[in-house]
Amino acid sequence: MHTKIISLTALLAFTAGAAMAQTPAEAVQDVQQYNQDVHQLNTDIRNNRADMKKDEWDAAHDQRDINRDDSLRNADKAREEQDLRDGNLKGAAYWNKQRKDENAEIRHDRKDLAHSERDIRNDRTRLAKDAKVRHHDVAKRNRAAKKI
Repeated sequence: MHTKIISLTALLAFTAGAAMAQTPAEAVQDVQQYNQDVHQLNTDIRNNRADMKKDEWDAAHDQRDINRDDSLRNADKAREEQDLRDGNLKGAAYWNKQRKDENAEIRHDRKDLAHSERDIRNDRTRLAKDAKVRHHDVAKRNRAAKKI
């Protein structure tokens, strides 16, 4: 009785091992599938990097706009103060209005900059996730290729 149980257990273990073993044809299919996945991930990574570069350019452009508008606003403030010193109230009111318009543009540009920075963070996150998945798929492909 004891020998039957041992031989039956050994038979089941051998059968389960044979069922779990992968044939070379299945391994080739797996390698091809992983290659396709890695290729797609490489394309996604390239696109994410391009998106990130575009967003970084947008952020730099927004910062340049803010700097330019800041200098214009400061110049308007100086002109307004000069007109007030000279007693030109109409000119001072004009430069005050110009300065307020520049402030509105600065607020708008800062909002754009915040959106660009958020897009950059999202691009970096997507890029890191895709690189991680690609790394795992390459490892799976290499394991499957060893079985061929």
